Amino acid sequence: MKKIIISLLILLVLAGLMVGLMFSFKICPPQGPWPTPPWCQEKNFVRNNFTIKTETLTLAQIKAVNMFDTWGRNYNFGMLENTRDNITNSFDRVKALGASEVYVHDFHRAVYQGKTDFSSTNYQIVDDVFLNDFRDEALTPADLNNLAKNAHDRGLKIGVKHNLTFVDMGKYLLSGLKGDIQKNTENDYAAFNKVHGEAWIKDYFSKWQDRLVARAKMYQSAGIDIMSITPTFMGPTFAGQEILANSLEKNLIKEIKKVFSGQIYAELSLYGVLDGRDGQENWSLYDYYKDADIKEARLYYFPEKYRLAGSPSEKNMEPVFNLIFNDLETFAAKNKIKLTLFFSPFSYDNAINNGLVEFYDARNENVINKKQNWQHQADAYQAMFKALAGRKEIERLNVGGFWWDDAMDPEIKPRVSLNGSPRNKIAEEIIKQWFNAR
Repeated sequence: MKKIIISLLILLVLAGLMVGLMFSFKICPPQGPWPTPPWCQEKNFVRNNFTIKTETLTLAQIKAVNMFDTWGRNYNFGMLENTRDNITNSFDRVKALGASEVYVHDFHRAVYQGKTDFSSTNYQIVDDVFLNDFRDEALTPADLNNLAKNAHDRGLKIGVKHNLTFVDMGKYLLSGLKGDIQKNTENDYAAFNKVHGEAWIKDYFSKWQDRLVARAKMYQSAGIDIMSITPTFMGPTFAGQEILANSLEKNLIKEIKKVFSGQIYAELSLYGVLDGRDGQENWSLYDYYKDADIKEARLYYFPEKYRLAGSPSEKNMEPVFNLIFNDLETFAAKNKIKLTLFFSPFSYDNAINNGLVEFYDARNENVINKKQNWQHQADAYQAMFKALAGRKEIERLNVGGFWWDDAMDPEIKPRVSLNGSPRNKIAEEIIKQWFNAR
C-alpha cells in the first residue's frame, strides 16, 4: 500500500511539474478528449478594417495570392491552430481580394541514413511530418481534394509549390536557444550548398523526379491546376554543373507532363535574372524554364544595387521598382518568355532595403527590437503597383505569403506584424483596391 501511495505522489508531482512547465512556456497539448488548458483556448482574432482610398489603375496581369508556406498544426506555435480549419475563410479572403489563382505548399524533407552528411547521397526524400518540427507536414490526398474543391467553388485556380529541406530547421525551432534560428539555419544551408558534384546532382534529380512524378499523379487526381518543379525553400544549387542540371531539369518537366495535364511552374532566381549569376551559380547557362508554363521570380526587398539611400517612401520607391521591372522585362524579351512576379515585402521600418527577418525567432534581440510598420509595407505595394501597371512582359502578380488567419502578435508568439503577409494589415486593402480596379 505504501508503495502505491508513493507512486501516486510521484505521478502527481511529475504531473504538476509538467503543467507548470506548460504554463510557463505557454505549451499546448494536442487536441484530444482531455480538457484544454485555459492558456490554450482558441482565440477569435480581431479583423482590422482600414478605410482608405488609394489611386489605382487597371492591371492586365493575372492576379494571384500565395498562402504562407506552412501547412498543418501549430503555425502560430499555439498547438491548437490548424491550416485545415482555415481553408474556407482564407480562400474567401483571397476571392474578395480579386485574385483568380491561389497557391499552397507541399512539404518534403531529406532523411539521411545515420549521421547527416550533406555530401552524401545516402538519403531519401520523404513526406515531411508534424513531429519533425511540430509544424509543417506534407499534403495528403484528402488535403488536396479539399483545397481543390474550395478553390474551384470560388472560381479560383489552385497551384502547389514545394518546400524541400535538407537542413533540419526543426532542431533550431524547438531548441529555444536565444537567437539561433536564422543564424544556424543559414550556416547549415551554406554548408549544404558548398559543393554539389556530378554524382550528387544526378542522384538528387533521380530522387526528386521520382518524388514529383508520384506527387503529380496525386495532384492530377485531385484536380490541381498548377504544380511547381522547384523547391522554393532551401533547395540545392548547382554551381559548376549548370549544363548538367539544366538537362536534368528539362527531363523532369518532360516526365511530369506525362502524368499531369495542368500548368508547370518553375522558379527563377531573381539575382540570376537581374545579374546573370546567383552567388557562384551561372544562370546564363540555364534555359529549362522555357519548357515551363509559369516562370516566377521572387522579390522581397531591393537587391543591393537598387537600394535606396535615406528613408523609403512611396514616392521614391516607385522609380526603383521601375528600374527593376525594366531589367526583368529586358530579360523576358531577350529570352522570349513572360515572367511572373512574386512580391512579399516585410512590414517593419525600412524592410524594403533591409530584407527578411526570421519572425519565428521570437527570442532574438534583432527580432524583438524590430518596429512594425504596416504603412511602409503598404507604401511598397502602392509604389510596386504603379510601376507594374502597363507592363507587357510581366504577365502575373503573385502576392504573399498570405497568413492563414487574422492572428497578430503579441497574442501569438511569431511576430506576424513584421512578416511579409499583407493579411489584416493596410497592405491587404491596397491589394484589394488594385486587384479590383476596372
